[in-house]
Amino acid sequence: MDEVDFVFQAGALRRVERSGWKTIGIQPESVAEHSYRSAIIAYLLAKKEGIDPHRAALAALMHDMHETRTSDLHLIAKKYITVDKEKAERESLAPLPEVLELFKDEKLMRVVKDADRLELIFQAKEYKDLGNRYVQEWIDNASALLSTDSAKGMLAEAAKRDAFGWLFEARK
Repeated sequence: MDEVDFVFQAGALRRVERSGWKTIGIQPESVAEHSYRSAIIAYLLAKKEGIDPHRAALAALMHDMHETRTSDLHLIAKKYITVDKEKAERESLAPLPEVLELFKDEKLMRVVKDADRLELIFQAKEYKDLGNRYVQEWIDNASALLSTDSAKGMLAEAAKRDAFGWLFEARK
């Protein structure tokens, strides 16, 4: 695969849906949408954690690229299906070996994993504020896995807010 094929592959993330939400009747966002907001969150967290925010944003932007090959599997599916995530990552990111190197940086990936989890929490909070009563378990499970102080702080602030409050404030 070369850079041109990589760009086509990246576009395929728009068609890979986040599968867990479907189990509770939600028409989900795409993996591309999830990766975009994860990258923004990773940038913000990395600044607070004293890590290069550009490297964190890039790693977060690419963290689910392998799902163009494996799809997004929800927790129940993962009980029955084994995926060679490392092989899928190597092959999907072959034109960008520098990104694979980022994935080896444990401190950086701790921030990226927290950004990934926080993005799920933010999405769940939006669904919750729209009335879906089943998403609280997603929020609780992902919250328990956060490891950085900056992620825990962002979570505490998000929990206090209406997900759409910014919109109505901006309209004033």
